[in-house]
Formats: sequence, structure tokens, C-alpha cells
Amino acid sequence: MLVSGVVLLAGAARAQDTTPVAAAPPDAGPVPMPQGAPQLEDFAPLPGNVAWPTVETTTDGEPVEVAGDVSYMVAVTGLAELGLETQFRELSSLWTKRGQPANLAQINRRTTEDRDLIDQLLRSIGHYGGNTAVALTAPVQVGGKTSIAMTVTAGPIYTFDSISVVAPAEAIGGDPLGIVKPLLGIKVGDTVDAARVNAGQDAIAVKLADAGYAFAVVGKPDIVIDHATRTATLLQTIDLGKPGVHGALRMSGALQGFDDKHLALLARFKPGDPFTDAGRDDLRRALIHTGLFGTVSVRPVAGAIQADGTQVVDLQITTEAAPARTIAASVGYSTGQGIRVEGSWTHRNLFQPEGAFTARVVAAEREQVLTGEIRKRNFRRRDQSLTLRGGFTAEQQDAFDATTVGVLAAIDRESNIIWQKPITYSVGVELLATRQRDRSAPDDPNNTYFILAFPGAITWDRSDDLLNPSKGFRLSGRVSPEFSLRSGQNFNYVKLQVDGSVYQPFGDFVLAGRMHVGGIAGAERGRIAPDRRFYAGGGGSVRGYDYQGVGPQDAEGSPTGGNSLVEASAEVRYRFEAFGSDLGVVGFVDAGQVYPTSLPKFTDLRYGVGIGLRYFTSFGPVRIDIATPIARREGEPRAAFYVSIGQAF
Repeated sequence: MLVSGVVLLAGAARAQDTTPVAAAPPDAGPVPMPQGAPQLEDFAPLPGNVAWPTVETTTDGEPVEVAGDVSYMVAVTGLAELGLETQFRELSSLWTKRGQPANLAQINRRTTEDRDLIDQLLRSIGHYGGNTAVALTAPVQVGGKTSIAMTVTAGPIYTFDSISVVAPAEAIGGDPLGIVKPLLGIKVGDTVDAARVNAGQDAIAVKLADAGYAFAVVGKPDIVIDHATRTATLLQTIDLGKPGVHGALRMSGALQGFDDKHLALLARFKPGDPFTDAGRDDLRRALIHTGLFGTVSVRPVAGAIQADGTQVVDLQITTEAAPARTIAASVGYSTGQGIRVEGSWTHRNLFQPEGAFTARVVAAEREQVLTGEIRKRNFRRRDQSLTLRGGFTAEQQDAFDATTVGVLAAIDRESNIIWQKPITYSVGVELLATRQRDRSAPDDPNNTYFILAFPGAITWDRSDDLLNPSKGFRLSGRVSPEFSLRSGQNFNYVKLQVDGSVYQPFGDFVLAGRMHVGGIAGAERGRIAPDRRFYAGGGGSVRGYDYQGVGPQDAEGSPTGGNSLVEASAEVRYRFEAFGSDLGVVGFVDAGQVYPTSLPKFTDLRYGVGIGLRYFTSFGPVRIDIATPIARREGEPRAAFYVSIGQAF
């Protein structure tokens, strides 16, 4: 028998000795076994278990009798080497009740139960006929505990010498041997390991569905044990049915504006493609990911058998609606930017299907925002969105004051948790009217700029996790040709950026590195609107410095910004469980500098060093960092503190 909640094989298990045994009436006593037949011990199965082939188990006599109530302790040897000690402790009557006073009858009963348990555990990994010796030792002093020692000797290992897969007489499918046998997870010569056999049985229907057999009928396995040779045979009957091909998608319940065309956008298969259960499950997850449905069921329905022998598999989709409106709020703080409060209201399906409207407001010490956005998800293809955004922003930074009204339209190819894509991109157009004052040019009056930009970005992502990568790399490039009109004079320039990061695990640690390089060509720094220049410093740049605190400054200490930028970061990350939570710690070093030239010079780099705490949640890690500048200069903070969502990179 197998324990610890694993369901044992539900097939017939019998000794190879086929001597007939007469049936007994229900109230009769035990039926005597024929002379020479192997004796089978009949242990009561744990919940969910059924009978497993057994052989006689020997023990070294009965437990030593003790008088009255005693306290006892338990020691077991022989299970740790087999990897069974943890399971034994979880299920053992003696172990779970150790330290509690017990009388003779209780100790005898618990010892008998634990002998049976040990036998079941041994059989679960292929050992039969084991020996469990039990010894009780009285305490050496008054008030001491009685010692119960259990010494386990594993019996011989049984192996499979034959595995057969056949179709039943009434099967409509073909010969299953070549398809099913590799999916069972066992082969000739393997140990008769109940856990492994059961795992293969539990997964076989799913594996067959993923292989295209949506309506395969899996029979109960037939296990035959030969005690003389210590071997077993397995006979598995399976009717594969007809190989499936995808058919129609039918949706009922809360439709949320989905029609056949939009539903087909989410499916990564077309009618006539070979059926896979992975494709069915991916469609279900994609529907859930829209946020419009509370529950989604995608059930295969048998269709017609076609002339080529394939069977059409339609998918019946049943849904329940989720709340369409969301109110969100967040609070952040950094020593350079102060308190930041942000709130938003979203209707996820205002423009059906999947047309969301979001109103967003930011109230911060140095930034105020009021915008509205329409976002059409799965626009023309899956995981592609159309975004239309417009609104007002105001900033009061050390480098500039800016009041801006703008609109943006963009198409984004997105990555997400259920489908992390190796290539993503974004292309768009942005029109801005902004009035700005350059604090590093006090004699320059407020200037009004009209800017037409065509931002684009592409990312190559080979990391293992979208929110918390531990291996792989990411490489992205951004380009934005911009046409600017200032005081009746127009000029043009192009803004380029390259960003790369790499992640490498070392045992329980992850080493992470990042490099960011940018440049503006075509216009001098002084002509470009201050908020379009490059700046460095802050929580997403060089930690330990204020926002815009790294780079050239004027005589008054105001940042001037620049035409080029270089940033680099290195982190050592460690994740652990503590205080009932999933936590992590990070040590990091950042470096960066801004230059007036179009190409960065990689000189005069400023460095920051610090430590951080990560609290991991389902939506990503909460990041808390504290850092300090290296070779701190006058006016720079002694320490900077940051709180945000997500890893630094």
C-alpha cells in the first residue's frame, strides 16, 4: 500500500499461484488458503487507498508488556536511508502521540499500527517482506521515559519484468502500445514502486489528451506479482479513441461582448489543427487573464468522425462574469521625491469586448497628473493592445518646471505571466504642448515647446520569469525620432537607448546585472526641452542619490541634464522563508553618469551602494531599498530610501 494521500493502483493484484479458492458466505470466518499457497497479510488501507500486492512480513515477537501509564519516546532506524522517515513521522501513531502517557493496551495497539504502516511504506517503494523489530527499554530513573526502539530491515525489491498495453475488444481506437507505453513513466526493470506507478496512472489521461486523444478510455491496470522470482507484470488496457482535431468554439454564460471572431483571436489553434489539451487549457487561462470572467470552464465535446479517421473536438466554454470596475490606490515614498499618492478608476469592458477606460490621478510633492486612457486589449491579435491616452501633467523637479498637455496612440505587443514571449514591441505617436523653465538657465524665460514624437521599442526576453527572473537575460532597444518647435524655430533629433540585464543563479543566490546606455543626436542639449533630456539618480537609476542627482550641474547646483547617459547595476539576491512569509534580501552596487555629448564617455562615474528587503507576493516583489553614495559630495544625501513594486531590474 502507498500512504501520504497517494491513491494506489485500482487494478486487480493477485499472486501468480492460481490454485482455486472456494468462496465463503458473508458471515463466515477467514477462508483457509490452499496448502503451499503464499500467505497474504490483509492490512486496512489508509483513506483513498486500495489493496496492493503483499507478502508475509516478519517481526521479532510481540511488544514487551508494561504496567500502568507511562511516558515514552520513539526512535526508528532504517527508514531515513530509504527516504521514508518523514512520511512515517507524519502518520505514525507512536510518533504523533509521543510524550503523552499511555497504558499497555494503547502502546500495543500503536505499535501494531506502526508495524503495518512501515510495511505499507516499504511496499510503496518496491520493498516486500520487510522486518520490523520492536524493543522497549524501561527508564533508568524514576519519572523517566520508556524508550521504544523500532529497527527496520527492508525486504527484497520487486521489479517489473513485463509491461503490456493493449486495446479492449470493444475499442474504436488503434493499437495503443506505441503511444501509451512511453507515457506510463515506468519500464521493464523498474522497481514496483507504487508511488511512481500511481503517478503515471493519474497523468495518463491528461497526457493522452495533450497528444490529441481527447476521449481516450483508460482501464484499470492489472498487476500480477510472482513472489518466487520477485517480479511483477503490468497489463494496461486503453481505448485511444480517434485522434482529435479542433472544431468549433461555443460560448455560453457571461459573453461580455465576445463574438466568434474575438474568441478565435484568443485561441492559439485553428479549426482542423490537431487537438491538444494544452491548447484547451491555454484558451481557458487566456479568458481568465482578461479579468472579465470570474470562472471559466472549457469542456471538450465529441463531434463527428471524419473520413480521414479523425474526430472533431468542439470546445464548450461556460463563463461567469467578474466585477467590471476597479478602484486602485498606492502610496510611495523616496527621500528625493517625497510622498507620492496615486489613484485610478477602471472599467475593464466599457467598450466591448475588452475596451477598458482608466482615469488616473497622481498627487505628489513634485508631480501632479490627471489622465484618461482607453486600452483595447487583444486588438486584431492575441496579446496586442491599442492604447489611446490624453491628459495633463505638471512637474517641479530640481532640473526644471514643466506643465504639459499631451495625447498618445500606441500599439503594443505584450508579454504576460501565462505567455512570456521572447520578442515584444511597441510603436506609437505622441503629440505634446508643454511650457517649461530650465532651472539651469535662469536667464532663459519659460519656453513653450510643441513636440511630435514617434516612439518605438523592441525587447528580446530570454529570462525565466517575468516578475522575478533568476536566470537568462533581457535586451531592449528604444528609439524616438522627435520634431520640436520652440519660439517659432523648429529642430529635429533622435533619442536612442539600449538596456540589457542578465541573471545567473548560484545555489540559493542569484547574481543580477544591468547596463543602460542612451544618446540624443541632432540637437544641442540647451535647445531640447528639459524633460526630454537624460538624467540619472534615484530608485530606478543610481540608488543612493536623489532623483536627477547624478550628472552635470550649474553653479547653483541645479541639474542640467545631458545628451547621453550610462548606468550600470549589480545585485546579489537571496530568497528565504521567515516569520511565515516569503522574503528576500539584496545587496547592490549602482553606477552612472550623464554627459553633454551625444555619445557617453564612461568617465567620472558616480557610485551608490546599499541593501534591500524583498517581500514576495502573487503580483511581484515589494521592494524596500536603502543606499548611500560612495565618495559623497557636499549637498548629496547621506542615505536614500526607496519603496516600490518589483525588482529594480
